[in-house]
Amino acid sequence: MTRLLIVAPAFNEEEALPEFIRAADALRVSLQPSTELRLLVVDDGSVDGTASVLRDAADRCPGWLGFVSLAANAGHQAALIAGLCHAGEWPDAIVTMDVDLEHPMPVVAQLLEAWRATAPILVHAIRRQTNDLPLLKRIPSTLFYRTTSALTGLDLAPGQADFRLWDAAVLRGVQSYLPHVGSLRVFAAWIPGRKGAVEYAQDIRANRTSRFTFRKNLEFAVTSIIRFSHFPLQAITALGALGLVFALVYGTFIAVESSRGHTVPGWSSTVLTVMAMGCLQLLAIGILASYFRRLVFAQDLPPWVVRSARLPAADRRS
Repeated sequence: MTRLLIVAPAFNEEEALPEFIRAADALRVSLQPSTELRLLVVDDGSVDGTASVLRDAADRCPGWLGFVSLAANAGHQAALIAGLCHAGEWPDAIVTMDVDLEHPMPVVAQLLEAWRATAPILVHAIRRQTNDLPLLKRIPSTLFYRTTSALTGLDLAPGQADFRLWDAAVLRGVQSYLPHVGSLRVFAAWIPGRKGAVEYAQDIRANRTSRFTFRKNLEFAVTSIIRFSHFPLQAITALGALGLVFALVYGTFIAVESSRGHTVPGWSSTVLTVMAMGCLQLLAIGILASYFRRLVFAQDLPPWVVRSARLPAADRRS
């Protein structure tokens, strides 16, 4: 029997949560007896009745439904990672998805089937491109994927969000790194190994405001580039080296002009000193940044604080 855990973050999802739990329960029944499914919802510091809905649901379904409640809003990615870090040893596979019902629950069965068929380390759920999404949603999303993919060198396909199945053994092997990866989307592209994909049509919900605004997509891209790309560091180091070469060439020109008496006394040494020192500073900043990046990446503080947790029966702790 396959043990499958669904991890889903929820922020102010009081209205959508009951329907999501019912859909997960229906999937759980349909997958039996070959698969045992459990659900772990991460309350991302909601200020509505999400926490109350989760507690009541966990009381009614203690065997298969659990929750982790964060002390404050940590963000979508941090909430997802917090759920993965609380998955424990029980699952064989973990599906990450949203509770807003735009990720169709039946696709979970397709992800599971693809994982069983070829045993990849993860299976992406790729959203089919559609013009039904608002333009202000499509443009930031496209810019994020293209920019991040270009600067990190990773294969990030448009529509490749956080709906995917992970091999739980693989996640447990990198669990100590998870709190510091920043972006699960980019981490999923970075992690080495064979991967699968399943296409799906997103259920567009009317009158629903996307939480991934242009500003959040920009922050998301910057965080991903800093953590998964050496390009900015390499660029500033290359700029310093190029500046040094230019300083040498220009220094030669200054020396020739000085020997001909075509320069003002003191001007040559001042210009050459400023140019050389500026380029050396750029090189030094690039080198220091490389060390700083590695040290901070390894010693980041956890991006969330758990207020309470009630996990599914086999792994319960609080």
